Amino acid sequence: MITCRDICDRATDHLDGNASLSQRIALRFHLLICKGCRRFVHQFQLTIGVASSLGSTGDPTDEEIDSLVERLVRVRNQ
Repeated sequence: MITCRDICDRATDHLDGNASLSQRIALRFHLLICKGCRRFVHQFQLTIGVASSLGSTGDPTDEEIDSLVERLVRVRNQ
């Protein structure tokens, strides 16, 4: 049985499509029964999407960090 800790450790593999079939099935089953992990994976997806939309290379500037925080707050309040 997959645990909440496993979800945190394997979220990147799952979202990148690098998880095996059995891992994907176990993860999806866990997400069906665990609201906290569903939230975690959803927030992780949002963070990846917002960060990739910045298109920055190297360390982010203060303005990019402020923009990222503003976008995350807007998404959270929707």
